[in-house]
Amino acid sequence: MNNFIKGAIYAVLSSIGYGIMPIFTVKAYEYGVTVYTLLFLRFGLSSIIFFLFFLVKGTNIRIGKHEVKNLFILGGILFTLLSIFHFESLKYISSSMAVLLLYCFPLLVCIISYFLYKEKLSIGSILALVATFISMIYLLGVSLDKMNVYGIVLSLLAALIFAIYMIVGKRVTINNSPVIISAYTALFATFGVFIIGVVKQDISLNFNNQAWIHIISIVIFSTIFAEITFFKSLELLSSSNVSMISMVEPVFTTLFALVFLNERLQFSQLTGGMFVLISLVVLVYSQNKSIKKPAINRTLIQNEHI
Repeated sequence: MNNFIKGAIYAVLSSIGYGIMPIFTVKAYEYGVTVYTLLFLRFGLSSIIFFLFFLVKGTNIRIGKHEVKNLFILGGILFTLLSIFHFESLKYISSSMAVLLLYCFPLLVCIISYFLYKEKLSIGSILALVATFISMIYLLGVSLDKMNVYGIVLSLLAALIFAIYMIVGKRVTINNSPVIISAYTALFATFGVFIIGVVKQDISLNFNNQAWIHIISIVIFSTIFAEITFFKSLELLSSSNVSMISMVEPVFTTLFALVFLNERLQFSQLTGGMFVLISLVVLVYSQNKSIKKPAINRTLIQNEHI
């Protein structure tokens, strides 16, 4: 199994972790948890678990000043703003529209990566990306009625921040392990969310105790597990490839909503979900094939000199 396939598996596992988060979030809101309270507990508890693990294992968690700066940008600024913009957009537009607009980020990643790192995509990958986005419209059942400009702007800002977050995350994985990156990202995000939450007076522990089940689930599955596998995928793949494979996340969210929230699945959504998966299979095959070709050519050249 080559690194591309391994990276794709990690990206899909990360998408599963992130994909189930909306289910836990909806349940937590039902028990009186506010947006900033949930975000603060998510990042804060994740940080505690990470660093307790390092303490028990005797892991060296020292990082250089340059890495501290990058991780602060990653967690304290980008991850914080991404979470806030996305959750705030849900107040003004439907969740399906918010998710669809958020998943403009793979296109933004590809554009930014092309100009910064000259990362190129094959024709097959570009077609798969377009097909995936169109399929998501049917999967999410997006309605164009009652469009709110402010909500759309917030969601597009979240997509832009997500794209930058992924590109910065790729740079950080060069010198650090995915677990260390995840820990510091969660730590800095904790401070970022806490400061804004206090200013907005939106942090409170006055909620039903049953909400803790869903909060802990978000911490374990949708933060610790999802973040580690996400940065592991960035360690093996380009940011463009990870961003496109991550578009499978809404498929998992839809399936989890069907199972745990008893939401009805329309035929158009089922068809859209199938085409998303087919398009992503084409993407993985196309990118894997484009990566293998240079490797084969290098091997042939080397053999000619023997």
